[in-house]
Amino acid sequence: MIRTVIIDDEPKNIKLIAGIIHDHCPGLEVTGSTDDLMEVVPLVQNLKPELLLLDIEFPSGNIFPVLNKLNFNNFQVIFITAHNTYASEAFKQNAVDYILKPVTVEALVYAIKRAEAKMQTSTATDISKLLDKIKAGLQHGGKIPIPSAEGILFINEDEIIRCEASGRYTFIHLLNGKKLTVSRTLKEMEDQLDAVQFFRVHHSHVINLNMIKKYHRGKGGTAELSDGSVVEVSSSRKDDLLNILLKRPTA
Repeated sequence: MIRTVIIDDEPKNIKLIAGIIHDHCPGLEVTGSTDDLMEVVPLVQNLKPELLLLDIEFPSGNIFPVLNKLNFNNFQVIFITAHNTYASEAFKQNAVDYILKPVTVEALVYAIKRAEAKMQTSTATDISKLLDKIKAGLQHGGKIPIPSAEGILFINEDEIIRCEASGRYTFIHLLNGKKLTVSRTLKEMEDQLDAVQFFRVHHSHVINLNMIKKYHRGKGGTAELSDGSVVEVSSSRKDDLLNILLKRPTA
């Protein structure tokens, strides 16, 4: 059984999450929970969970300074939050998943399955690295630095439709119709982008999920974007893409 601790600012959410785990996740055991930031450090260090389900914003502050105080960090993290602000590369690199409230059975079960798989193949979360990346992401305020001949451009991520690989370079396609060429690999660009908003659908393409107009079925399928471009989806990424799209709130 995977020892699991739930930390959320609302007791009703703790009850909801614990109920979903009880009904749908037989491999997990909820060993503790709290809605009080002051209790987080002693709770985690005493119970030594393997999985933390973490809210971010509390009436008394956010969770990150508290995590900095932990001596025990041999666990995986799933963030559960009403705030999209913190969803940056940090989540993709150092957390199993994030879930936007209101929590659904499908989203939580999917994230927990990812956590179970990750525990079998990788080491635990590096909390210090996680916090550093979140801090860096907040400082950019949704903009990413792009090197250019004149210096460094700061581009709002909402202006990016897709990024396309071209050897050691990447083409960035923007809402205004411009195409920037940057001397970074697609992987390097992917590492900079918000993991909530962007998804690598193919070895040669990262797309802005907010720009998808339609998904066309096929072996892997294709994604039609707001600029009229159609991007191939690899068969190995198809299921992940569909799971993400089905979880996303509609306007």
